[in-house]
Amino acid sequence: MPAIPKKKQQTIHLAVWDHKHGSDMSAHTTENGAFKQCVDWAREALEEWQDDSYKSYTDEDLYSSWGDITGFTEFFRVDTVLLKEDAVDEKEEWIADTSHIGA
Repeated sequence: MPAIPKKKQQTIHLAVWDHKHGSDMSAHTTENGAFKQCVDWAREALEEWQDDSYKSYTDEDLYSSWGDITGFTEFFRVDTVLLKEDAVDEKEEWIADTSHIGA
């Protein structure tokens, strides 16, 4: 009997920006893509902070210094999430009860 190949577990990487208005989130296929999204958000927000001294920071320095820059009121992170595959039971049939309609 041939071996059944295992499915490769897939992950997504979430770029998360926690700030005074809530949280922004963006899903990516790579950790680097999520990191770059956080850096893009930071560079766009630098204008709001009106401080040009951080414009020369490398991406890594800007990401890791964001708490210092914002007085620890905003934070970036990249969360890696394992995708779960929902079990599908093809035998199960769902029927809506519509007997109450038009009563």
